[in-house]
Amino acid sequence: MVNIIRIKNLLIIASLSLLLFSVSATRSAFGETAAPGDTAPQRSSRQNKDDISTAAPGVSGGEPALPAGRPVESTPEQINAFLSKPKEEDYIILNFDNADLRDVISTVSAITEKSFILSPGLDARITIHSAGKIPTSETLSVFESVLEVNGMGLVKSGRFYKIISSSVAKQKPIEVYKGEEIDILPYEDRIITQIAQVEYVPAAEVSTVLQPMISQYGAIVPNPRNNLLIISDTTANIRRILGILREIDQDAFVNTRMGFFQPKYSDVRSIAEELTEIINVLNLGREGTVALVPIERINSLIVFCSSASLLRSVEGWFRKLDEEITTGQNIFVYNVQNVKAESIAGILKTIYNAETSTAKRTTTTAARTTTAQRRRTTTARTAAGRKNQGDRRIEIVIFEPANSLVILAPPGVYRDIVETIKKLDVYPKEVLIEVIIAEVSLSDDDQFGIQWSARNSVHIESDPDFTGLGQSTSDLAPTLPSTMPALAGVASSGISYLLFKPERLTAMIHALASKGRVNILSSPRLLVRNHEEASIEVGEDIPTATSTTSSGELGTSTLTQNIEYKTVGIKLNIKPSINNEKTVVLDIEQEVSDRLQNITVGAEGISYPSFSTRKAKTSVVVPNKQTIVIGGIIKEKTDKSYQGIPLLSSIPLLGNLFRYTVDSKSKTELVIMLTPHVISNKEEADILTAEFMKKLTEVRKFLDKTEGRFDVPIPEEISPPQSDEQ
Repeated sequence: MVNIIRIKNLLIIASLSLLLFSVSATRSAFGETAAPGDTAPQRSSRQNKDDISTAAPGVSGGEPALPAGRPVESTPEQINAFLSKPKEEDYIILNFDNADLRDVISTVSAITEKSFILSPGLDARITIHSAGKIPTSETLSVFESVLEVNGMGLVKSGRFYKIISSSVAKQKPIEVYKGEEIDILPYEDRIITQIAQVEYVPAAEVSTVLQPMISQYGAIVPNPRNNLLIISDTTANIRRILGILREIDQDAFVNTRMGFFQPKYSDVRSIAEELTEIINVLNLGREGTVALVPIERINSLIVFCSSASLLRSVEGWFRKLDEEITTGQNIFVYNVQNVKAESIAGILKTIYNAETSTAKRTTTTAARTTTAQRRRTTTARTAAGRKNQGDRRIEIVIFEPANSLVILAPPGVYRDIVETIKKLDVYPKEVLIEVIIAEVSLSDDDQFGIQWSARNSVHIESDPDFTGLGQSTSDLAPTLPSTMPALAGVASSGISYLLFKPERLTAMIHALASKGRVNILSSPRLLVRNHEEASIEVGEDIPTATSTTSSGELGTSTLTQNIEYKTVGIKLNIKPSINNEKTVVLDIEQEVSDRLQNITVGAEGISYPSFSTRKAKTSVVVPNKQTIVIGGIIKEKTDKSYQGIPLLSSIPLLGNLFRYTVDSKSKTELVIMLTPHVISNKEEADILTAEFMKKLTEVRKFLDKTEGRFDVPIPEEISPPQSDEQ
């Protein structure tokens, strides 16, 4: 049952106005006279509009007021003002009792004059009871609320409204609104899509907070790239969500007070720690939020507070903590961990104009010497130091036994000194150099050295395992045939070197060893500090007669010789320089000495040994964990052997007729292989130590397994045949 009460106020007012205007016009046309008592003259409706009086009754104007009882003619301005007055809205009363959905749609369409399309398969029984009158403009909103309760929604499509299920409404092309203004949203409670820009908070975080507030059929999707929220829901719920979003999306610095403080007598880290403890003890956080950000690079402290009063409290405590200590100088001891204390003391002396001295071990003489040295240093203090430090004298004593620095300075200055020391006392870079010194027998294919064999066996431009080739200046290279100008031009300049990846070099050594052409002379490992020098010596001491004297009479003379030992072998000095990219520059000095044949000197016919010495000096750049091979030291050896007919060649005197002498020549090349392993920190050092200990364990296991296998007599050394070395 529908009871609709329409109040046609507008039509009634319009009818009365037309009737009044008609009566007034009729009276003017027939020249009706004024009622008794009228004093104004008659006026025609055809008078000029400028002559019409606009004064209200009882208000004096340009002309006398019209007599009482005579209608007042309305001007166009008065008619427009009347028509522009707000129209009074119609009201209705909606009462549905278990009505069919289609009947309700028909009624709402008649009231709102809008067209609806019902999706197939949707049906419901509608019950609405309104306690009072409802404005006709809110009919559509009430209808949308009723549909939402029944699991349906309205989607506007052109001039039509589609009634569909709420579960698929958000997937349909619905209206899209942008911005955060709630007033721009439609008043009707239908499903729409709202795009909201989030300015100060990540959209993903806001989405997590708002997700529980989305209705069953709604959805909220964050767009992190543009920091947007895409919300699909009913208009009423989107209004509520946007209101919450306004409160969440706030600029953190709008209500935040910031202070920038720079301590004069303390370091910022210690003040920040002390302030944090004070804030926790006094519970200053109850008054708001406090955040301390120490910036050690510029020794400054940034404080963020939620109120100005809280910032003033923190500032007061900061001033109290950053006070100069005037109780005098203190003595501090700093134990240097990674470098020599003496090197750090030299830098501190330059920076702080400090007085430095060295303390040896605790002996009386050393103490007196140190005291005298300190007095001399104090006397020699520069005027610049007095100007910079004033009365705050700084003195640094190096205690070598403990590698420590004893510092006499005010506490504030000492804190600055400690920060400088920490930046200098860092773990030094080191390099572990694996060295292999070997002799390689050369064949006809590599008679000019293995470096030429390696160069000819790989394509330098394309082989990834071959990384470089170079030469150093020395006089070690042999003279090559003039028919090979290209090789002679390079090899005659000195020792050559090759850069290989370790795995490629290992394969090459194994290939030569399988043919019995490699003799490993030494394989040490050296751990060297950056910019320090290490040396390797492999050889033997040979007794040498330096002088011979004869005494006594003829026939009974005594021959006396002075004997000295001369070291013969290989000497290798290496000095590494490590850059930040772990590339190692190796300064290499190499000396190879060997004993030659004895030489007869003087009329007495005394023989003395002769020696050959060859030296080379070079500087090479080796990447970390790559191997450099240094070669070019080639030695040629001539051996004599006898061949003949068995038995007959052994007959005394006649044996020479049945045998002959064969001279054979052989060449060996001394090869040195270096592989640097850069150690930048303790972790890398621990890794290399673990690898070395693992290898020792494997060697020990091998020795345990082979124990007793080599308990056989070692044969006597057989003297080699006489040979001539060149």
